[in-house]
Amino acid sequence: MSLPNKESVIQHITKLAQNPINIRKENFNCDFLLTFEKCLKICFDLQHPSTNTGANISWKDRFFEVDCILDYIHDELNTGHWSTIPVITRQNYTVASYLKTIFILCDCDRLTVDIIQCSLKAVDMGLLLGAPIKENPELLNESAKYLQVQLNCLEIQLQGPAENLKRKLHDDDDMELDQEFNELSGVNVETLKLPSMETFNKIFFIPQIPVKLTGCMSHWPASTKWLDVNYLLNVAGSRTVPIEIGSHYTDENWSQKLMTLKDFISHHYLYESGKIGYLAQHNLFDQITELREDIRVPDYCCCSLNYVDSSEPDINAWLGPKGTVSPLHQDPKNNILAQVYGTKRLLLFSPEDTPYLYPHEEKMLSNTAQVDPLKPHDKFPDFHKAKMYKCLLQPGEMLFIPQKWWHHVTALDKSFSVSFWWQ
Repeated sequence: MSLPNKESVIQHITKLAQNPINIRKENFNCDFLLTFEKCLKICFDLQHPSTNTGANISWKDRFFEVDCILDYIHDELNTGHWSTIPVITRQNYTVASYLKTIFILCDCDRLTVDIIQCSLKAVDMGLLLGAPIKENPELLNESAKYLQVQLNCLEIQLQGPAENLKRKLHDDDDMELDQEFNELSGVNVETLKLPSMETFNKIFFIPQIPVKLTGCMSHWPASTKWLDVNYLLNVAGSRTVPIEIGSHYTDENWSQKLMTLKDFISHHYLYESGKIGYLAQHNLFDQITELREDIRVPDYCCCSLNYVDSSEPDINAWLGPKGTVSPLHQDPKNNILAQVYGTKRLLLFSPEDTPYLYPHEEKMLSNTAQVDPLKPHDKFPDFHKAKMYKCLLQPGEMLFIPQKWWHHVTALDKSFSVSFWWQ
């Protein structure tokens, strides 16, 4: 197996843009637009090696220019609420990230692990902050997939096979988990094995009642593939992902940090680093489409109380060590939480009990309760009026959480979950 060749890698990445890329010009001043268009032209000239494009180009200058463009767009992305950002602004960020990826590769004498990692991070920033461009919707996904393969190849050639990391399946004995759960007051959520769509819709979805579903995930490739952490590292080890640092998002010391999946697994998932790290509520499967192929959208997500406004589910990943906590909160959509491996304890409350759960008054946290159902404080005297439901969600099981139902989630060991939000 030969080492990745710089020219062939650049050619492959540039040719992924099968259709011409258009800059969305509405939010650019003239100077930035001219610079942006010049960088884009240079990029597409690279598709034709016979023109000897690049021989007299200062790649450091081009790299500086595209970084300035990204800084300019980044400021636009951070003006106002994320939901109000025009999609064309995010699409321009995608284009600029693609250009930066190519210029990083051009501005080196030869490919190294650091160079490919740097270019891969540029792609991931485009995936995290940008939006697909209509003429080349898979541009960044395909670029990232290709660069990850080249990086794996280079690392094997230079460093030999990666260390075979092992994941202990359970931190506690199953009997101990069951005993702790049984001692917890609350009504057990009903469990059904592979119910029919009619049964699920009529008995649980329409009346909005939570239910644990078993036997619904055995056909998922993730059920076996993801048990091997080395598979995750091979597919996505160098991909940049957002990680929550701290016990939970209402904690005053909580923060977010971008890091590679490999660093997260090494420093927070497999080994204790002093602070809990959690890959939480992240659309990992749009960013890393290879992992999307390992899961299946549950058929139950076809049910709807309003088919006019129904849409494809939002799919999010939740990967973390023992002890990660999602405080008592509610979501505006229906949710099926699928447990690939590990065990989570969920405590649920009906929307009717909202007054007894003391939601935060500030708008940003209005969907989060002040009360901790595991340690209720005396300053919440009406909490005892709320009826608590409980569920021990184990590997291969799903939990239907109706919209607006309050739920508190604790990982009892290392855990990988996938949530499907829909309406």
